[in-house]
This record gives sequence, C-alpha cells and structure tokens, in this order.
Amino acid sequence: MGPDHPQKEVYYESKHGIAFLAFKDKLNMDSSKWIVGEDYSAAPTCATCHMSAVAGRPGTDEEPPIRALPVTHDVGMRISWNNRPAISVRPEDSDRKMGLPGADVDWRTRRANMKSVCLNCHESQWVDNFYVQYDSLIELYHRKFAKPGLELYDLAKPLMRPVNFANKLDFIWFELWHHEGRRARHGASMMGPDYTHWHGTYEIAMHFYIKFVPELEHLIEKGKTSGDPQKIAAAEALAAKLDEVLNSEDHRWYLGRMDPAEQERRKQAAEEFRKRYEK
Repeated sequence: MGPDHPQKEVYYESKHGIAFLAFKDKLNMDSSKWIVGEDYSAAPTCATCHMSAVAGRPGTDEEPPIRALPVTHDVGMRISWNNRPAISVRPEDSDRKMGLPGADVDWRTRRANMKSVCLNCHESQWVDNFYVQYDSLIELYHRKFAKPGLELYDLAKPLMRPVNFANKLDFIWFELWHHEGRRARHGASMMGPDYTHWHGTYEIAMHFYIKFVPELEHLIEKGKTSGDPQKIAAAEALAAKLDEVLNSEDHRWYLGRMDPAEQERRKQAAEEFRKRYEK
C-alpha cells in the first residue's frame, strides 16, 4: 500500500484481483503443493504469479512448451523490470548493485519464468501482447518524462539550495518519479488501468507541465538576474536544455507547435469518440 507502491490496490482493481474476489471459495488455498493451474485455476493471487510452482508441459503446433518451476520465495525471479528507481532498470542490474545472487539471472530468463506461469491460463499471443504493452509504457515514460526530467533536474541543482528537499523542485521531481511514475509502471505491470493512467501517466503529465516546467522557468529567470556569473551560466545551460526538451516531438504541443497532420488526426479521433458516446 502507499502512494509509491500500491501493489495491493492495483491487484484488486485488475481482472486478476476481481476474479480472485469472485472465485476465492473455489481455490485450493490449503494445498501445500501450490501449483498453478491445479490449485489456482479459477483466479490468481499474488503468490500464484510470483511464488507458486508450475507444472511443465511439452509444446504443441499452436503453443510453446511450459517450463516447470518450483515454489520460490524470491519474488524477483519472475520480474523483468525493476520499477523502483526514477528510470526502470533490469532486475539483474539492481541485484548486482546490492550484491544479491540474482545478478547471475538475466531479465530474459525471469520473463520466460513468468510467461510459464501466464501460459497456464492464457495463450501465447495474449501473453506476448501483454509484454509489448508493458514495455511500451516503460519506454514512453522513460523517453517523455524520466530521462529528460532527470537531466533538467540535475542542471537545475546549481540554482537551488544545496540541501536536499530544501527546494520546491526537489519535491516536485520526487513525486513525479517516486509516486506518479511508480504508480504508472506498477499499474502497467499488473494490468490496473486506473493506476496506469489516472493515478499514473495523467498525473505525471499534469505535474510535469503545471509544476515542474514552471518551477524550472522560475529558477532560470532567478539565475539570469542573480548577477552571479556561475549562476547565470547554469541558468543559460538549463534554459537551453528546457528549450530542447519542449521543442521535441513529445512536448512541442505545449508550445502550440504540434505537427498539423497529427493535430488533425487527434481532432478526427475526438469527433469519432464523441459520436460514438453522445447518446
């Protein structure tokens, strides 16, 4: 629970959590063997996906084989992104940083482990499509907000008080990646649409444009008029980077510079949406 890691809330709004609440009396919760598809066939719990045993099976012409997996208490062995940092990293990299044995198990192996769990209930195209969607959300978050946001935040540091969280920008950036950024990524990883969008990407975008960018502009103006040559130089460097970011394809709409063809495409999509739901 919590604003930065609401896995419990995401689970209960996902189809997995809804199915669990509807069918939990049909699950073999007292079984000691904990096998996906046998003890957990009506719905998955958190333990189903991250800890339960998997009975292997050979492949067919239509479906790939499923690898057998034992019960595990290392819940990181089936995840392919570590979404704790501002910029998501592969789990073996974070394990290596912390000196954990998982450093020797790459993300592809971990993803294959999770797919073996998924394939007990879903066919392979569905599973592959989920990972396309999940990876796309991570890539979008990185490209549009996390990577440029981190660069801008670092360039702004010479213009701020040197004590962490003694500045307005410290709190804005922290909540962008640590609260909203995590919620979007955790929501996508567990198929919780409200947490992916309304508690995630929507709030990231809103606070990026109405809080983060205006505070950067305030620091730039303050630095340029400070009379301090070092702060003036820092302000000019930050202004140049901000101009580069806002003029990129992801953000130029904010400056009223969206590509006319893209603007027309969005207008048509909005009109079609209104027609579909106007009655």
